[in-house]
Amino acid sequence: MLQRWDGKVLFAAMVILSIGALATVDRIYFKRNHSFSVRFLYSSLPSNPDWDLPPPTQQEETILDEVLKQKFHYLAKGCHTYAFLSEDGKYVIKFHRYASHMRIFSWINHPFSYHFKERRKKIKEHNMRRLQANMLSYREAYQNLKRESGLLFLHINRSQNLHRTITLIDTTRAEYKVSLDEVTFILQHKAELIFPTLEKLMREKKLDEAKKVVSDLIHLMSACCRKGYVDEDPALHKNYGLLADEAIHIDLGDLVKSEQISLRENTISYVKQQTHSLCIYLQNQCPELLSHYNQEIEAL
Repeated sequence: MLQRWDGKVLFAAMVILSIGALATVDRIYFKRNHSFSVRFLYSSLPSNPDWDLPPPTQQEETILDEVLKQKFHYLAKGCHTYAFLSEDGKYVIKFHRYASHMRIFSWINHPFSYHFKERRKKIKEHNMRRLQANMLSYREAYQNLKRESGLLFLHINRSQNLHRTITLIDTTRAEYKVSLDEVTFILQHKAELIFPTLEKLMREKKLDEAKKVVSDLIHLMSACCRKGYVDEDPALHKNYGLLADEAIHIDLGDLVKSEQISLRENTISYVKQQTHSLCIYLQNQCPELLSHYNQEIEAL
């Protein structure tokens, strides 16, 4: 009898150790894959009428057909999204990354603590407020700032009218088929980052083109101010970019309405504050552009 129990205990211990080892390997794999999981793209939340958008126009239908002919490769993880780059390098599609308590099968992560633990309750309340703010920012950008954000298409609530799938490839080369009716996504033109572009132009002695980059960025911010919008996350090094002929907002999740920002004195103060890191960069790296920057600020 004792030997029988010893065998059962040994078997149970081996099972527990195996599960622990698999969990550890899975966690390492997950981290090396930039914490990407396709499951994080699917929400269990009901549709919100505040986030409703009109069905795609004929032009948008054409764009989707053209863009979705190709696969998209993992590009980066943002504060609230995963970004994937098209094979031709022209487009970026971003998927909103839902918090654990908002996902399908949400009980897998923290099945009880979101109901009973005060810290988790506060996290849930914060996440819900942040989600509402993000979705409204996406919608505002789609309705009023499409050009300023290089935005081609936006989809928030689940739908039944897109009838399209996309092929995503993660960092391990694993492929996923995702139904676009089921997820929240943003389709944008691919933009080049501000500071690497300035560095390249200065190395190539293209001063006029570098001046245009500075001008385009300032004009973008002032144009958004005239429309009554500000960016609550003004990280120039990652949240702004350049298309062939203009600057755009890359990150749409923090664009919010501001009643007084369209006043000239408020616009000037805001743009100077938002471009402070650019001003410091020009002082240190491109002093020949600093006077041009100051002229553009004064001309606002």
